[in-house]
Amino acid sequence: MGLISVSTYNFRNLDNCSVNTDSSDIFLVGENGQGKTNFLEAVYSLCFGNSFRTRYDSFLIKENEKELSVKGLYKDADLLENTVFLTLVNGKKAIQLNGKRIKDRKEIIHNNPCIVFSHDDIYFVNGPPERRRLFFNQTISLFDLSFLDNLRRYEKILKNRNALLKENSTDLLEILDMQLAEEGLEIIRTRKKVIEEFNSTFSPVFSKVSGLDAGIRIIYRPSWNPDSSAEDTARLLAAKRNAEFAAGTTLSGPHRDGFFYYMDKKDFTKIASTGQTRLISLSLRTAQADFYRLKTGRKPLVLLDDVLLELDKTRKIRFIDAFPEYEQAFYTFLPGEEALMGGKRGIFYTVKNGVIREQ
Repeated sequence: MGLISVSTYNFRNLDNCSVNTDSSDIFLVGENGQGKTNFLEAVYSLCFGNSFRTRYDSFLIKENEKELSVKGLYKDADLLENTVFLTLVNGKKAIQLNGKRIKDRKEIIHNNPCIVFSHDDIYFVNGPPERRRLFFNQTISLFDLSFLDNLRRYEKILKNRNALLKENSTDLLEILDMQLAEEGLEIIRTRKKVIEEFNSTFSPVFSKVSGLDAGIRIIYRPSWNPDSSAEDTARLLAAKRNAEFAAGTTLSGPHRDGFFYYMDKKDFTKIASTGQTRLISLSLRTAQADFYRLKTGRKPLVLLDDVLLELDKTRKIRFIDAFPEYEQAFYTFLPGEEALMGGKRGIFYTVKNGVIREQ
């Protein structure tokens, strides 16, 4: 398990080269804006087939170029070498696994499950509801691909239903209502079950990292009753049809569900400091990695993108002490900050103007 090497061609500002990553710990050290995060993004793309920073693949191509590629070599559980190869040519993305083109990027997700710690994780806490939903959808999909299929079916039905609502058309609405209810209730029931389990991992992690004795819990508030039948839920949708015609969109369902962080029966995010909010986001990612290991028995790859900079020394030590077990870790640090990892052994690289050199 773990990547042996990563090769990039026209990826962001990175030099076209192959980087040896045959170690459990890879350190990328350099000033801001030199390409450290770009390399993590390349690693992530080999694990998931997309970026953790943008929805637009075209943003990944080096300026004035028209194509890119990223290639990764890794060993599986049987210690056999495998190759994953991602290309983007004339706006068309293709992914190959051992020379065979895959039709769906979910086919590579379980090969090298990857969890990234980044500054934007704070939006999983204080950002809009869709960002919170995204985190928990990711958490479940890491170990349950059927949930990902469920989400895709729901989103397709939702898109078709919203199109009818915008057109003020009743054609097929009853059929779509039942389909939406069936798929949506399955999502809600899965989320409810997983959140109950996830809290057992998340709450102790946050207490350890924050140093707060009081526990914090994630509260899930679905817009439909998980115990309702699909028929009852479809009737609920029909009852709101006039309001939805006026709005031109579906007003209830898993795409409207809420996730909240409570301490002492209060919404903690309303009173938490910026530092505490950051600790919640770090704890979420740590718990995500721990939870994946508990559910699958496998350790993930982890990517840490300068996430310790905003923490004071005490909290940095607590976070490192609570760090999840991993198969392989990639870290980015400003010069001198790598010393925080307490003398970990691994491969150290300096990154400057997109050039990655071993120290």
